Amino acid sequence: MMRKFLSLVSATCAGAVLATDSVLAKANRLETFVFNLSENRIEFSTQAAVQPKGMVITDPTRLVIDLPGTVFHRPTVKRPIGNPIQEVRVGQPEPGTTRLVVEFAPDFQMGNEPLYLTPLSPKHWSVQLPSQVAALQQRARSSFIWPLIGELTAGFGWRIHPISGEKRLHKGIDIAAPIGTPIFAAADGVVKEAGWDDSGYGNKVVIKHFDGTETLYAHTNRLFVSVGQTVKQGQPIAEVGSTGRSTGPHLHFEVLKEEQLLDPLAVLPLRYILFDVAAS
Repeated sequence: MMRKFLSLVSATCAGAVLATDSVLAKANRLETFVFNLSENRIEFSTQAAVQPKGMVITDPTRLVIDLPGTVFHRPTVKRPIGNPIQEVRVGQPEPGTTRLVVEFAPDFQMGNEPLYLTPLSPKHWSVQLPSQVAALQQRARSSFIWPLIGELTAGFGWRIHPISGEKRLHKGIDIAAPIGTPIFAAADGVVKEAGWDDSGYGNKVVIKHFDGTETLYAHTNRLFVSVGQTVKQGQPIAEVGSTGRSTGPHLHFEVLKEEQLLDPLAVLPLRYILFDVAAS
């Protein structure tokens, strides 16, 4: 088995200080792990500063990133993807270390293109994957479009609520973008709700689509549509805001079918593979 280590970036981003041994000695945890297919990049964030260690293992090819000083109190999580990346998984091979693994197809050759672990902040790192990964990656088709292109900051499922600190079901996904960024209808439909919601959503829009599915767009700033209005896919319906119970400007997006919540990432075009592990 051949191994070669990832090249770690020696310079930190502006204002960032890499984790010291005293920081890593404290309890830390993985918050998010995102595979951004559209930008061919992996990003991950932790609760506190971390100094990751990475390497590429060949025969078969795997990208392995260890996060020293982090805990992962759950069984290994796996996500099948396709070709050339067959699977992405997160687990804890030994106490005090969380491991991120990207497994490539058996016949995939990484080539000589260097890989870098790049710190966006002491708690937020990224790895740009080789260009041939993007060229080979299969994309799934969908009848929906993304309502907003921005930074995916939270996924669907149970998590620690950022305001209450309680473990709660996050009913959709969060996409961060500057205030005023247009939000688009994910598909054709009729506006069912448009206005203020006292439960925490702030300004929201709900669209009923012709297949019975409903989409919800929350924490918006200005609304561009009204109840009963017919909208087309890609039509601006609102703009990004931070209304209601929100910690910053973003879109909270939900999908419901027959009154059942769906993971929006399961119905949107394949753009991200998200591991939202904050609740662990």
